[in-house]
Amino acid sequence: MINKSWNNRVETIIRWVARIWSILIFVFVLLIVVTPDPYLVKPIPLTDWIELGFYGVTTLGLLLAWRWEVIGGAITIAGVLGHEVVFRIIRGYWFPGLVTPTLLFMLPGILFLMCWALLRGKLKSAGPMNSRSKPK
Repeated sequence: MINKSWNNRVETIIRWVARIWSILIFVFVLLIVVTPDPYLVKPIPLTDWIELGFYGVTTLGLLLAWRWEVIGGAITIAGVLGHEVVFRIIRGYWFPGLVTPTLLFMLPGILFLMCWALLRGKLKSAGPMNSRSKPK
């Protein structure tokens, strides 16, 4: 009994850390999108839009993870890794300064996947009559 309540508590803590983190990222991205750059002199190049689009995919994944943890977490991680690959292809080099933003965007997706894995393990161990199935 103690083990089950401990697992539930850990799962809940991980889920809410990921959710709060995703809200902070969403607010940060929203501020960047709606706040114009006063020092912008020329239009943003297409290559920059492509790179920024991957952060949009990442943010969408974080929002989807609230309802579908595995899909949202996977989209989040794919968006971050896609940005890194595209950055390397477009720029021709890898910028080590991107490690921090990469981790900040990727870790909530990893946490959402951890919650899904914990829930999946719990449902498998519960057998055919678990909390999500209806009695026949």
